[in-house]
Amino acid sequence: MLNIRNTAFRAIPAQPAINYNYKQPSTPVITPEDMLNTQIEIDKKSAKKEKQRENLEKWGVYGTCSIGAILLVNLLVSLFSKSSSKNAIKNLAKDSIDNMKQEKEFLTGVNLIWDDFKGKKTVAPLNSVTTAEPLQKAFQNIIKSTQLSQKALWWGGGADKKSVDIIYLYGHGGTGKTYVAKQYAQEIGALFTNIKYPDIGSPYKDAASMKISNMFDEIIAQAEKNKNRKIVICIDEIDAVIKKINDLGHGSEEASKSRAAVLTGLDRLREKCSNVTVIATSNYHPKNGIVDEIALRRFNNHIEVPLPNEKQIEGLLTLYLKDVEKIAAVSETEFLKSPEFKMFVKKLHDEGYSNGEIELIAKEAGKSFRSTLDVPDAEITKEKHPFSIKYLYDAMKIKGTAASKTNRLMTVKEPVSTGKVTGTKLSLKQKLILFFDILRNT
Repeated sequence: MLNIRNTAFRAIPAQPAINYNYKQPSTPVITPEDMLNTQIEIDKKSAKKEKQRENLEKWGVYGTCSIGAILLVNLLVSLFSKSSSKNAIKNLAKDSIDNMKQEKEFLTGVNLIWDDFKGKKTVAPLNSVTTAEPLQKAFQNIIKSTQLSQKALWWGGGADKKSVDIIYLYGHGGTGKTYVAKQYAQEIGALFTNIKYPDIGSPYKDAASMKISNMFDEIIAQAEKNKNRKIVICIDEIDAVIKKINDLGHGSEEASKSRAAVLTGLDRLREKCSNVTVIATSNYHPKNGIVDEIALRRFNNHIEVPLPNEKQIEGLLTLYLKDVEKIAAVSETEFLKSPEFKMFVKKLHDEGYSNGEIELIAKEAGKSFRSTLDVPDAEITKEKHPFSIKYLYDAMKIKGTAASKTNRLMTVKEPVSTGKVTGTKLSLKQKLILFFDILRNT
């Protein structure tokens, strides 16, 4: 038998597989139209690159020109600055000095504006129908006492040489306290200046007290310059600096300095000037416990400006309705002496309206009346457009109730009961406390 185990076999190489489905790829046919489109794309790319190159060249020219212009301007500026550097430094120094002066004036300066009432009539006289009779008498007594003091000095009498009048003029807001001060200055033909508290106040430390001291310096200088003239100083809202100060309150230190500056200034006027009258106005009653009693000792006169009476109210309405009078004959008897007008005046008096509030009501009524007229002023006649009381009542509703009804600044503080029966009326709470104290003691 054939021995297969010892027989060597050789592997027969594999024959490559034949794909009978394979087809040779066909060569694409390039038409003349395809060649034209390809050439167009190549031309577009070349044109775009050419445009970019031109733009770069253009901006390069612009940049070169700009750099040259900048260098030229810098050269001109440097040449000009060398020739005018001294003037520039001087102007800068001048501006700095001016700014420092303005800041100093803001912090420490008070610009006082003086009105000369010698022979000048700008407000109603002191004896006007719109001024309360108690005020007229009070200021006439001041004028007489000043004249008597001067005569006593002339004859060698014992009159006080320090005869400066320092008046505390108080009343409800809108009663015309500053106006009364002007009336008095006009009555005696004095130099007059009006100082408002915002003029002397300042949020900066120590600035308010410095402004107040400088203000009194200017007043003293003006008094010495015009020794033969009377000078009236009106300080509005003096209560802002003479109220009682809570030592633990915010800003109490600055308030104390301002108050001390005002009181020291008043003392300086009393010592150096005999031709000055100070009228300080306030909305606070001197006995309401809010204003400092020690500060009030500087004022040798406490004068109240009362709310207007019916006679004054009638005069005020007549005064402020003058514009309407030209077209509606307000001043004639058929309106101003009518019962409804008298009733309206009484209503204003009973409800406690102030001078300022009455002025607003009258002007509002005149404005409402004018708004109803649909013809030119030249064609207005009294018969067609009469002024009625309706306009005043409507104006009264617009302006609201009298502020004096809600004002507690003029309320006098009642003395606190110590448990003993006095002539003062006790409240229900005080009566109960007193009753239980009696029961406990018995």
